[in-house]
Amino acid sequence: MNCEQINMGAYNLHLIKTKKFRSIMVDVNFRRKITEEEVTYRNLLKMVLLNSSYDYPNERELTMATEDLYDLKLISSLTRYGNFINSSFKIRFLNEKYTEKGMNSESVKLLMDVIFHPNVKDNKFDEDVVNLCKKRLHKAIKSVKDNKIKYAQNQLLKTIKDRPYSYATLGEIDILKDVNASNLYEFYKTMINNDLIDIFVVGDIDEKEIKDIFKEYVNARTYKKIDTDIIAKELVPNKKINMLNESVEANQTQLVMLCSLNDLTLKERQYVAMVYAEMLGGSSSSILFNKVREENSYCYYINSYVKPYDNIMLIYSGIEGNSKDDVIKLIKDILNDIEKGKFIDDNLNNAKETIISSITSGLDYQNSIISTYYAKELVGSKDAKERIEEFKKITKEDVVAFSKKVKIHTIYTLEGGDTDEEDND
Repeated sequence: MNCEQINMGAYNLHLIKTKKFRSIMVDVNFRRKITEEEVTYRNLLKMVLLNSSYDYPNERELTMATEDLYDLKLISSLTRYGNFINSSFKIRFLNEKYTEKGMNSESVKLLMDVIFHPNVKDNKFDEDVVNLCKKRLHKAIKSVKDNKIKYAQNQLLKTIKDRPYSYATLGEIDILKDVNASNLYEFYKTMINNDLIDIFVVGDIDEKEIKDIFKEYVNARTYKKIDTDIIAKELVPNKKINMLNESVEANQTQLVMLCSLNDLTLKERQYVAMVYAEMLGGSSSSILFNKVREENSYCYYINSYVKPYDNIMLIYSGIEGNSKDDVIKLIKDILNDIEKGKFIDDNLNNAKETIISSITSGLDYQNSIISTYYAKELVGSKDAKERIEEFKKITKEDVVAFSKKVKIHTIYTLEGGDTDEEDND
């Protein structure tokens, strides 16, 4: 499976030809350096664009148009990669080889209309659509507090100033209140005109035909394509661990540990970090799960994940009863043991096998294939086969060397209890 990259001037077109799927997936990505304000704007914008377009001015008409195209799937998402924020608009549709001639072009045209010909009059989006989407986003932001572990992670990361991961993933209500149909359209124009644009197409495609379709329908004319470093600034380790606590009405205590990662090599960033995090707390075969949950019954769950391009790792757990101090001590002991090489080969081998299995299974999904090639574009990562070989080579010595760069920075606990706090949003 090869990816042909074509420089179309205003954007890069990536064509991945494979006969594995009956469908075709198109993914249009807009990215640039993140700011806190635009997280809110981008979350709202993707909702507004998928609600209607100029040709389909309401949600019902747009839905009917997707159904007419053999139930085409139209999806949007917002992702952050280190210092970059990325807006993705994608479609998946049945290849015209299994429907009728011209459907590939019509399907791509619909996506391009949604992105480049939105429902705009008098230099502003439809106010009713914007207000409806604002209500939906407001509700989604508020609902984060109901997911206690997600809320705890957000609260901890907010304490780290001047870092892209400190921004709330859905945005802020205070910012959302000031967004209107006019300033959202102005923001939309900056995204279309200034962002780096990458378009991926996966399926059994005719490269020339697809290239001609995009030439006709993509309305991007900017050439201001200045890239910046994707890797977030490192977090300086603390001499003393920050301890933060918040009380809420809940039955269990949520614990989140933020660990800084410093001076990583390319190999550590792309491979060793993932193996370490998987071995530590990635699954039910991990060290944390077995020692904290299974052997001591201190928690309901415990996991870890690494953000190598943020230079951080998070460990999080739902703790039973009054076991908080015991859990913290045990986690520290486990981190120290790994640093001393006190873990068995099965821990390392299971982690590597899990990651390799995930990469292999990802080849069966168009979305995962796009993610692999987009990572190659963003950070120069290798293709699936090469990555598998690199993961196989990771040794115990690699993990121990990496573990010495893992330092606990902040510990945050969200403890159950009565609270008199009022919520007036």
